[in-house]
Amino acid sequence: MWHVGVAKCQITPPLFVPELGFIPRQHRFIGVHDELYARAIAITCDEKSAIIVSADSIGFHRNLLSNGDFIEEFRNIVGRATGVPKEAIMLAATHAHSTPETISLTPIREIQGIDEWISALLDKLAKCAISSWKERKEARAYVAVGEVVGVAWSRRILGRNGKVYRINSRPCDEDVLSEPYDKEVSVLLFRREDGDVAFVNFACHPVTVQVNDLISADYPGIVTEFVEKYLPNCKLCIFAQGACGNVNPVYQTTGDFADVQNYGIAIAGEVIKQIGLIRLHFNHPEREDIASTFRRISGWRSKELTPKVEFISRKILLPERHDLPDVGQAEMEYRKALEEIGGEKWWMRTERELTDEEKKIGQKIRSLWDRWMTAVRGRDERERTAEVQVIALGETAIVGFSGELFVEPGIRVKSQSPFPFTIVIGYANGYNGYLTTFGAFSQGGYEVSLGQWTLCGDGSGDILADSAIKLLKEVHDKMWSDGEK
Repeated sequence: MWHVGVAKCQITPPLFVPELGFIPRQHRFIGVHDELYARAIAITCDEKSAIIVSADSIGFHRNLLSNGDFIEEFRNIVGRATGVPKEAIMLAATHAHSTPETISLTPIREIQGIDEWISALLDKLAKCAISSWKERKEARAYVAVGEVVGVAWSRRILGRNGKVYRINSRPCDEDVLSEPYDKEVSVLLFRREDGDVAFVNFACHPVTVQVNDLISADYPGIVTEFVEKYLPNCKLCIFAQGACGNVNPVYQTTGDFADVQNYGIAIAGEVIKQIGLIRLHFNHPEREDIASTFRRISGWRSKELTPKVEFISRKILLPERHDLPDVGQAEMEYRKALEEIGGEKWWMRTERELTDEEKKIGQKIRSLWDRWMTAVRGRDERERTAEVQVIALGETAIVGFSGELFVEPGIRVKSQSPFPFTIVIGYANGYNGYLTTFGAFSQGGYEVSLGQWTLCGDGSGDILADSAIKLLKEVHDKMWSDGEK
């Protein structure tokens, strides 16, 4: 029998906490459009447990704390309170961009009061996880897979000429070589006597309202809110982001909250549909003969999960970028440009409105600063040490990657997994920037440009996918050594 607990806590920041902007790089919020939340689920079976927290956040870099590792500290606090091994504890982010800058692309700790806020955030996340553990009750578990078309599309459309495009500049059909995205919506449903818990996974960058004056959870917030509100007997809905490193909303960044709502409703509608089908076709003994026949012949991917839990985690050192500039030269060029404006850093943070000319100058200085920081950080093995984590729940495996995994490696992990159902989660247990396919650097594009968002070398996503597939086979063999599937 499964025992499942859930919890939810608000993590909306005070307005002095910045989001990731353009110029200035640290953009200040002026209000709240919708609240940010962390949602946790604790799952136990036969003395083995796992805890997953997914938060409305752009991500969590390990160096967020002034002294210590943010992810390790989170795991230590939760592990001490629950006894759950660190390898079975996951902290993930939805990657919503209209949230605080917590992926260390700016010197956020220079802001007064930030260290105290980060400590308070860590405390909230850990308490949410611990609360879910204390709330566990008997449950039955199911999985189903649906599809949503019209929300996400590749933001690295590869032309036959070798160039990379976005959909607004897409060449004609015959000149397109590939435009990968993942239309799957995976739904885990945990049915307790006091209500159902939905765990949802979909891959699409939440950037519709990025660099916005208002705090927002973007479309993942709409998904969870809509399901919790309109699905009868729903206790909680948790959204986990997929391998969306090179996948955007169809209309990119519009700044329109109506677009956010419609994207979210489209996904939530598919989630509710899949849950309705699970409720209809499972756990009715009087018609199981017909139900089992339907499930077999219909092609609908679904199953009631066998109560088993297993987990594993590995750290992998990824290669350096091949094009890292000389550290000393990069620093000199930055400092020379900074001197030209008297050493002022209004391009990083400011309370006043910048002129167009200042924004132009600020963009140049910020680019030189990013170049210098990338030269330094890209040579640091700690910045290039990524984590792959597998948490298996019966016939479903959940795989976490600590960065912006490209969709192709994510799809390959699903297709080559020995588990009948595999869920890929990005932005889990740290932030290592974009995790690319082999060949992406030669193709060019924003994701592989020289910046702190891509500290790891070409093919890092493929390297991690290979490791994940090996770990999945290891966990599968351990779980199903008796020959069961």
